[in-house]
Amino acid sequence: MGKGKHRSIKWSSVIATSATSVLALTALVTVYLTVAAWKVQQGTTRPYFVLKESPKVEISNELSLELKFNNVGVHPAVDLSSETIVFDEQLSAEPIYNDESSIVNEIPKDAASSLIMNIPSDEMYLKQSNINAHFVVVDLLYTDPILNKSYNQTIYMKWSGVNEGKMQPIVHVQADEKEEILDYFQKYNIDPRLRRP
Repeated sequence: MGKGKHRSIKWSSVIATSATSVLALTALVTVYLTVAAWKVQQGTTRPYFVLKESPKVEISNELSLELKFNNVGVHPAVDLSSETIVFDEQLSAEPIYNDESSIVNEIPKDAASSLIMNIPSDEMYLKQSNINAHFVVVDLLYTDPILNKSYNQTIYMKWSGVNEGKMQPIVHVQADEKEEILDYFQKYNIDPRLRRP
């Protein structure tokens, strides 16, 4: 009689231990899935900048390019800084423009911010009826004050220049052109990600 009771206690201990192990494993999987979902949610709420409208190009005594960025993320952005590099599409000379700028104010969700580049006429002869296309690379660096994390975005564009006196638009760079730009950066010792987060 004592043997049967002892055996049932052993089986009940094994069943209880197994059930506890299954519950512990389930809890670990739940924690893992919760952390993974939280990380995905972080990525969707961070600040993120897109071009609000087509960039504007004006020529007077200097070439003026205006880019309007919009924060489409949920969180605001602070400490926004940019580095802009402009160079001829022939990729045969040093950049004609390389400048950094920063914005001290917070840029909340759905707020816009403008980046204006004025390239002096001594860098480009503006009175001619044909001006070569130029690449425009803008590197943005900013911080999410809620997550206390920095982010970097690089935007590659091409201003198609002036053709027979007619101003051409700014368009996005194609994949093969981006590779050429990265080779150009290497040739002229320009780090495309000078300001990593």
